[in-house]
Amino acid sequence: MNNKNCLLRLIAGMLVISSFVMCTKSTNQIERAPSSAPTQDTTIANLSNEAITNCTYTILPAEEIVDGAKIPAGSTICIPAGKRGPLLLKNFKGTAAKPIIIINKGGKVTISTAITASYAFKTKNCQYFKILGNGAPGITYGFNLNGGNLGMTMDDLSSDFEITNVEVRNCGFAGIMAKTDPSCDPATWRGHFTMRNIILHNNYIHKTGGEGFYVGNSFYANGMSLACGKVLPHNIVNVKIYKNIIDSTGCEGIQVGSATSGCEIYNNTVKNPGLRPFAAYQNNGIQIGEGTGGKCYNNLVKNAPGNGIIVLGLGDNVVFNNFILNSKSYGIFADSRYTPGPYFQFINNTIIGSVLGGIKLNSETIPMNTVINNVIIQSETALSIIRISRSVKLTAANNYIGKSVSTCKFVNYSSDNFHLQSSSPLINTGANALTYGVSSDYYGTKRPSGKAFDIGATEY
Repeated sequence: MNNKNCLLRLIAGMLVISSFVMCTKSTNQIERAPSSAPTQDTTIANLSNEAITNCTYTILPAEEIVDGAKIPAGSTICIPAGKRGPLLLKNFKGTAAKPIIIINKGGKVTISTAITASYAFKTKNCQYFKILGNGAPGITYGFNLNGGNLGMTMDDLSSDFEITNVEVRNCGFAGIMAKTDPSCDPATWRGHFTMRNIILHNNYIHKTGGEGFYVGNSFYANGMSLACGKVLPHNIVNVKIYKNIIDSTGCEGIQVGSATSGCEIYNNTVKNPGLRPFAAYQNNGIQIGEGTGGKCYNNLVKNAPGNGIIVLGLGDNVVFNNFILNSKSYGIFADSRYTPGPYFQFINNTIIGSVLGGIKLNSETIPMNTVINNVIIQSETALSIIRISRSVKLTAANNYIGKSVSTCKFVNYSSDNFHLQSSSPLINTGANALTYGVSSDYYGTKRPSGKAFDIGATEY
């Protein structure tokens, strides 16, 4: 390298240092990387350490509010490792082809605030973005959010986002919330705004005062009464909640409402939900709320003080391959409120130790409730399948009803190894459930693996 090039690099370095020293605390400024930084689409599939060392922008620790109105689509926004206070991102707008990536750089980012603060991390009017806590090797949860009434909230017309590898703890209310409640601003009403393409996966939420995940409004049918009259909440289209761990929540571990199409809740572990509910019947494991259709499958729900899974959905709901253990109320509770669809289908679930009964059906207006291939292990006094009245239409077949879990012949039930031993009576005794969309089991094993379907959530 010649002396001229060395001199130019020295001058450039001094200018960068001078610019950094002159920075003062701000609520809406960000540091721009050199113009050579990449701005191409950076997705989970192709994100690399090289990509995150070339940040398009870096959010400084002193910044609490960042306005992304002038940040181009496809940008990579880095948040340096270390401790910081709450963060609000507003007006970040990527595109479907070029989402904005928000990622931790250099290690774990810990965002701490008082439990009485509104939030730890919030987005406002943002679209097509990804919050990824996988920016540092060897760190599972690169974003650690501690405190706030809401740990992370995606509201004010935010849409089309993905959140992964985030830990949320010690919140006053919800761990991760995703919705825009209707106000007297018509932009928030159903028909004016639809939240789309919500992906929440591989997160760890624990020790919350309310729900772990709170996605969508709970009052789909009747809306909310405001000064401007009754207003209806927005729809959510395409929401995927999967591979999350939720432990010790005040209310439900996962609650989804107003998700009218494309909703899937799967491969989650929900333990010890509903420890401090703020109202009656808010202590369930997973709540498929009003206005929500779709699938709920391959989840493990343990120790719910209320129901393991409560279904209040649209009536196109299929619940299958779930392990529901030790609920103090019912394993599954279904009720028809706003239910224009044709069915509730409960297929190949394993329900063990629910105090009041296995499956309770209050769904009188549903054209057909289908209960097939379920394992229900109950005490002597609890009933397995309960209808509130003869008005509940029911098709039930090939369910295994027992009094002791030992009869199922799991490999090691006490350590959550739910594979079947070769002597299990559940093997090859189920009905064919392929027509219900059940083609694999809790572990992903193809169904049927033998001459017929096995009963319960696992296939031998």
